[in-house]
Amino acid sequence: MKVAIIGASLGGLFAAYHLARGGVEVEVYERASVPGLPPRTLIVTNKLNEVLGFVPEEAIVNRIRKLEIFSRSKSVRIELSRPDLVIERERLIKLLARLAEEAGARIHLGYQFEGFFRAGKKMVLKLRNLKSGKTFTPLSDILVGADGISSAVSRAISCDGHFPTALLQARVALQGEGASDTCQVWFDPDYTKYFFWSIPECAKLSTVGLIADDDRQARVGLEAFLKERGLKPLEFQGAKVPLYRWSGLRGGESGRRGVFLVGDAAAQVKVTTVGGVVTGLYGARALARAILNGGDYKRELRELKLELNLHLLVRNILNRFRNEDYDELLERFNGTLTGLLQRWNRDELRSFFFKMILTEPHLLRIGLKTLFRSLKEGKVGG
Repeated sequence: MKVAIIGASLGGLFAAYHLARGGVEVEVYERASVPGLPPRTLIVTNKLNEVLGFVPEEAIVNRIRKLEIFSRSKSVRIELSRPDLVIERERLIKLLARLAEEAGARIHLGYQFEGFFRAGKKMVLKLRNLKSGKTFTPLSDILVGADGISSAVSRAISCDGHFPTALLQARVALQGEGASDTCQVWFDPDYTKYFFWSIPECAKLSTVGLIADDDRQARVGLEAFLKERGLKPLEFQGAKVPLYRWSGLRGGESGRRGVFLVGDAAAQVKVTTVGGVVTGLYGARALARAILNGGDYKRELRELKLELNLHLLVRNILNRFRNEDYDELLERFNGTLTGLLQRWNRDELRSFFFKMILTEPHLLRIGLKTLFRSLKEGKVGG
């Protein structure tokens, strides 16, 4: 069996690693001449270690043990029982690329995917070498799109794409001695329905950013945030992030005659935090299992989809929050609820969501209040 993976992304390389270890012939084709660029600082939960099966020490730049959350007039501090990891995306991609190659996968850089057609039971890929301009037509039994939010593989199987959000962040020098083990989050719906963050890489350097609906909103919001706090950007990092939907991306899950999607190409992203590293890796591992065992990718994704659907439900409620709603929410983060949040993380929402509601039933009232208010105002969209 031969598998062609388009995109040397985290999900693409992790799938290649598992498939090659299982004895499958794997070819990875990446458009860029250097995978992983541009660099970007990310924060993930320690679930990363679980899904990878090892601790990616060479990609970790810091560990976060405390989380501070701010609304307009309230704040809460949570000490994490299991630290979050601050990673550098480029380093993690290089690590997974090395592991995939050591397992037997071949990675080809500078190749652009331009389509495919079927010849009997095989697929004939059309790939262009961007350096020479020559077109190559290798054969494959299975095609995997791991080529991000603007996936060419997704378009080739007529999937209708994703709703994008804009991520923009700046690396800034911190004044004085910063708390290098504390991540800070601010809710300010006047600028974004998502949130701002400050992720320390060390005591002197932090990454400050936000998620917004589009590039302009992100730029205006970040400029105002930095100016208000007297922070000067050393460099900017940005990306488009896909939003998961109730329907998922059906063609990429069912495998339209041997074509599958993983990672951002399949919008395997938690829309509460717009984080897709851990979930994308789960998706890649699920696909590898389905291929190696002759199983059903959609069935392998069942647990992940349940998790992502719950995140989508919560996001649809948070999108309607005002400043006073966030104030009320943080006020309810009392000792008992804070203890629950210390033990569970955002990649385990299904494990603690209903426990959280039972612990603090008032949270349900806050959510219902915002939904009814939106209905009254005619704002029924997510």
